Amino acid sequence: MTYYGHSTFRLEAGDVSLLINPGIRNNEPIIPNDHDVRVIAVTNHADDALGNATEIAVNSKAWILGNEATIQKASAQGGKSWLLHTLRPEVPYEIPGMKVTPYSLQRLNPESGGRYENLGLHIEIGKMKIAYLGDTVVRGPFGQLETDILITPVGGNDVFEVKDATSLCIDAQPRLTIPMKWTAPEQPQKFSKYIEQFGRGTIPLVLQSGQIVEIEWAAGNEFRYTVN
Repeated sequence: MTYYGHSTFRLEAGDVSLLINPGIRNNEPIIPNDHDVRVIAVTNHADDALGNATEIAVNSKAWILGNEATIQKASAQGGKSWLLHTLRPEVPYEIPGMKVTPYSLQRLNPESGGRYENLGLHIEIGKMKIAYLGDTVVRGPFGQLETDILITPVGGNDVFEVKDATSLCIDAQPRLTIPMKWTAPEQPQKFSKYIEQFGRGTIPLVLQSGQIVEIEWAAGNEFRYTVN
């Protein structure tokens, strides 16, 4: 797992690679257009999620996965139709070595006060089960899904407040939880403190942009991770 900041992650296992929410921040793409990846998953159509996914997909011949609004926007940006795949809630997308099951969640629009769809992703890659909540203010079924690693926003405004992300982790009981999309450094710090106190065995891990986490099941049943 590689973290690029904000809500952008890359997952790899064997020959499979998945880039999540490449995004644009401060008018600059988080990921370069020539990034080589097999599949790109985008949780909603906002620029900080979709970013330059279309350009990356064209250059690397990668699939783009997203809901209908996201795929329509990618198509309008020049995305190749054979590289675009619309995700339907609770309908898995599968390739050898990876399974992605989307769930319909909601993102808040702070300007209008309205909401629009954001997909939460349950990803099975290698031997790991990873829940990625994207930009959301609702948890959907993620408190009940079997999860090794839970990646959740903690920034408030258009996504979970720290208390809501903490409550989700307490219910989901992942082995490892990674906060993302914070807007102030005290947010992931507070989240980690709460998880250490109430998380019932869950380990909080606050990553900095560019850090890589190697995760494995050692001897078949011992969960291990190292951060580089």
